[in-house]
Amino acid sequence: MSVALVTGAAGGLGAAVAARLAQDRPVLLTDVDEAGVAEVAAKLAAGGATVAHTACDVRDRASVQSAFEAAGGLGLGEVDAVANVAGVGMFVPFTEVTEEQWDRTFAVNTRGTFLTCQELVRRRAGRPGAVVNIASIGARLGMEMLADYGPSKAAVIELTHVVARVGAPTGLRANTVMPGLIWTDMWRKTSEWLIANDPAHVDSTPEQLFAGFVGAMVPMGRPQTPEDIAETVAFLLSDRAANITGQTVSVDGGVVMT
Repeated sequence: MSVALVTGAAGGLGAAVAARLAQDRPVLLTDVDEAGVAEVAAKLAAGGATVAHTACDVRDRASVQSAFEAAGGLGLGEVDAVANVAGVGMFVPFTEVTEEQWDRTFAVNTRGTFLTCQELVRRRAGRPGAVVNIASIGARLGMEMLADYGPSKAAVIELTHVVARVGAPTGLRANTVMPGLIWTDMWRKTSEWLIANDPAHVDSTPEQLFAGFVGAMVPMGRPQTPEDIAETVAFLLSDRAANITGQTVSVDGGVVMT
């Protein structure tokens, strides 16, 4: 049976992706937050889903390899689909981005996606499979406050093109999803940082600040939800998208139009 591996599954977006995929197939939930991913997996299993979980630090090749091996060891079967959701990011002025922050952002967002994609390609050599990598509208907007995050996600888009070309002859597909503005823990921390560091926002709550960004940026005037993204990921990993590869899909209410 087809098995999907989801990275970053302890977070809001990753948990939503895992929940949606679990409606269709067995899912292995992975995250560096072992307690968090165990909690998400337990909730899905209580609802009747076929799931398992394991700790995985996507920055580390051995940890990624162990996660793929765990799918079989936990009785799910061989992984043939991956949703790369693990990611880090925060608004910081360009002149204040440190080398350490730059390196950590690229280690999780870009190297982590590379290692997971490479492992899938190696294990599915000559056989069909699918991967969806989560990028961001920040990869296309040149935002001064996302000087490390945006480029790390732009690299994910080009990496996806490479994986799509490598896998195309044998039916292994790769696509990217660019989420828009979603109220997640990442946005909450960013809003709290802006309130603490920018006098213009000192009287705002995190929710008000986020709503202001949505109103200014999203033509449709509303934020996106983790479930919006999860539905798109589920479609692109399914046989319904059998002739779609190397594409980048924005789920953002019209922020990025192509």
